[in-house]
Amino acid sequence: MENENYLQLLNSALSAHESMQYHIDSFNFFVENTLQKIIDSNAIIEPAIKPSTSKEFYIKLGKVELLKPEISEVDSAVRKLMPMEARIRDLTYNAPLFVPISYVADGNAILEENIFIGRLPVVVKSKLCHLYGLSRDELIKAKEDPYDPGGYFIINGTERIILTTEDLVPNNVLINKEEREGILYTAKIFADAEEVKVPHIIFLSNSHLLYISFGKLKKLPVVTLLKALGIENENSIKTEIAGDDEDFRNIMDINFEVFNPGTEKESLEYIGNSIHSTHPKETAEMNIDSLLLPFIGRTKESRNVKAEYIKFVVKYLLSYEKEGKEVYKDHYSNKRLHSENYNLDMLFRFIFKQVINDAKYNFERGMKKDKIQPPQYIFTSDQLTSRLTSALATGQWVGGRVGITQHLDRKSFPFTISNLRKVESLLSSNRENYEARDLHGTHYGRFCPVETPEGPKIGLTKHLANFAKISKENNYKDEMIEKLKDYGVKPI
Repeated sequence: MENENYLQLLNSALSAHESMQYHIDSFNFFVENTLQKIIDSNAIIEPAIKPSTSKEFYIKLGKVELLKPEISEVDSAVRKLMPMEARIRDLTYNAPLFVPISYVADGNAILEENIFIGRLPVVVKSKLCHLYGLSRDELIKAKEDPYDPGGYFIINGTERIILTTEDLVPNNVLINKEEREGILYTAKIFADAEEVKVPHIIFLSNSHLLYISFGKLKKLPVVTLLKALGIENENSIKTEIAGDDEDFRNIMDINFEVFNPGTEKESLEYIGNSIHSTHPKETAEMNIDSLLLPFIGRTKESRNVKAEYIKFVVKYLLSYEKEGKEVYKDHYSNKRLHSENYNLDMLFRFIFKQVINDAKYNFERGMKKDKIQPPQYIFTSDQLTSRLTSALATGQWVGGRVGITQHLDRKSFPFTISNLRKVESLLSSNRENYEARDLHGTHYGRFCPVETPEGPKIGLTKHLANFAKISKENNYKDEMIEKLKDYGVKPI
């Protein structure tokens, strides 16, 4: 290709591909979709102490409203805050967040107020930013570099980025050979259902006994769990897992003979007793409904589907063990990249729960004095604002994770782009993890094979290739289910 054609093609590709757009798109998705879901999951607050004049009473949260960043000066004048002013004055570029709160007594709203509950830091050039949609000339007028890619926060005047993190895909089955004594194979499922994250392990012992581990339940016989889920017919379990395979049939016969799970009620009591509960049946049902495969459902009605899924995984595990195969977890189809939406979801959900608990406590404290506190007095804005700002400023996240945010390096423009396209693995750099550090064929076109640091983080810190794109998050789950039904897929 001639040099002129090459440059023309490269310029065309660069103008069509915005390198930092995935950071901006991910934040926009959080604001437009995830934020309201978090509010909705905590939409009803039922205080323990209620007004004596009402039989039913609860506090209801409505649709969240976010304004663009603004600043209140000493003279109480409120005006819009631009990114450059936030940098110069060491301010946090954030947007005020309002939620309508109503007190509902016996089905009627007796008090409604639109309450300011805190400020959300805003990604530069996102839809909440004042720079969104501005032309080159307008950006220059706003004292901004027209070539600046955006995709970062401004916290106390400092530019901070949320690092894109690499993790194993949730709700997927990973089959592994095991070198541990007494265990042949395992099937691992990292179950993730928004606020509930529960790792599951189904393992096959040397004596071909099948166990499952999740939550507080360790080494629970799989056949006992299937009985507890309501499948009493042992022949149907054997047939659906084993099919025509005589070896699989023998394994299932051994499991039923060794564990002898009994009836559904007996299996539930066995599970409850295994975690030393004084109410074994109720405790077992609570664990099964809330912690077992929560992405399938968290109600009693989902037990049948959970049983079918476990039978599928067991058959999958036995097939891989028979063929001596395993799922290669470092293949990039088994990985996911998490950016602003995933990390802010985790952080905001945790902080907002504490805000709700404080509001409930403040309301109940007022009720002890026979006084109904208005919503503006039970919701405090300081906690949400300060904790979001602190997490983004320090990189200390929920669950003890650290280094989630970093200072944006401005040594040069290429250095800035490289910093924004960095990907960090959640694996500890103190462990060998040799295979996770290796360059894999599925990295081709996705990651730069050269740009990784020397030392403990080699291979765990990567950089996206120049033209690699991260797919957008979407809300098409219900549409996909309906489309599958149209194609003839039948629900279990």
